[in-house]
Amino acid sequence: MSDYLTVAEFVEQFGEAEVLAIAGIGGPNGAAGRQVDEPRVAAAIKRAASLADGYVLARHPQLANMPPADVPAALKGAVADIARWYLRDRAGDKSAMDEVVRKRYEDALAWLRGVADGSVDLASEIPGALPTPDGPLGRVHADMPPSRADAALSGWRRA
Repeated sequence: MSDYLTVAEFVEQFGEAEVLAIAGIGGPNGAAGRQVDEPRVAAAIKRAASLADGYVLARHPQLANMPPADVPAALKGAVADIARWYLRDRAGDKSAMDEVVRKRYEDALAWLRGVADGSVDLASEIPGALPTPDGPLGRVHADMPPSRADAALSGWRRA
């Protein structure tokens, strides 16, 4: 599994106040005395990265061993949005913020699907990656003359 994002980068992405609200431990009545539950955040990031791996590694295997500092910012953002969704996913306590987080989660999944199907070009941001070829991968396109089978088999019948 790839490490696309660190806990520190996650905190920087969303701000310490929000991360303390969704993954903080300590005093429940405010930020004073609270700290980020780093193992919980790391587990959410790991889960999100595992999901992202399923979409991006088949097309960009070099991401598997890339240090987090070199991971493209767009991929970091998608993993962060998915991890944030995982951390906020709980029963009850719904707010308008949940709708924003859900939308960003869905957008991140759609973006990952685009990477997987080749409609999003991530290769330009990965050192040493080959550019995404035109058209869908896994298909062979050929310019061939019309088949001569019909003419060769005309008049032949199965007895």
